[in-house]
Amino acid sequence: MNAIMTGRMTLLSAFKAMGLALTCAIVLGACRPSPQLLNQNVTGSGYATQVELKNASGGTVQLSAPAPNQVTALFFGFTQCPDVCPTTLGTMKLVKQELIKNKADADRLRIVFVSIDPERDTPEVLKAYAAAFDPAVIGAYTSPDNTQKIAKDFNIVYEKVGTGPFYTMNHSANAYLIDSEGRTRVSIPYGTTAPIIAHDVQQLLNP
Repeated sequence: MNAIMTGRMTLLSAFKAMGLALTCAIVLGACRPSPQLLNQNVTGSGYATQVELKNASGGTVQLSAPAPNQVTALFFGFTQCPDVCPTTLGTMKLVKQELIKNKADADRLRIVFVSIDPERDTPEVLKAYAAAFDPAVIGAYTSPDNTQKIAKDFNIVYEKVGTGPFYTMNHSANAYLIDSEGRTRVSIPYGTTAPIIAHDVQQLLNP
C-alpha cells in the first residue's frame, strides 16, 4: 500500500513540476520586455504597410516584407526639396554610422524614400538622388493616385505649391520605423538626432 501511495505521490509531483515549468515558460514569454522606444510608439496604429511600390531600378518594394531581422525606415519627400528631405536622408546615413559604432549590423536597416512628386521624380532622377546619400537607400514611387492613398494610410499630408516647372511641395516631415514583421512601430519627428533614431532601431532589431 505504501509503495502504491508513494508511486502516486511521485507521479503527482512529476505532473506538478511539468505544470510549473509550462506556466513559467508561458509567463516568461508573455513578460518579455517591450522595446524601450525614445520616439513615439505607434504600435497598433493601423498604419498600413500592405502596399507595393516600384523602386528606381525597375523592381518592386514591399513595405510589409523586409528581409528577416530587418527594420525599415520610411520617409516621404521629393528630390527638389530644399531642406527637409536632404536633412532627413543625411540623418539616416548618420543612423547607420551610429549602428556600426554600437556594434550593430547597419545592413539590417532598410531606408525607403517614397516620392510624393512622381511627376518630376523619374526613376533616373530618384535613383541618382537616393544614391547621393547612400547607395543602399531605396528610392521608391508609384502612380499619383496610389501615392495619395499610401500617404494617407501613413497620415502623411502634402500639397503642390505654385505652377509651372518650378513648383514645390509642402509635406509632413515625420519618418517611420517598420519592424521585421511589417508592423509600423515608431513615428520619428523631423529633427530627431541620429543617436536617438539608432536607439529605437536597435530596440526593434533586438526585442
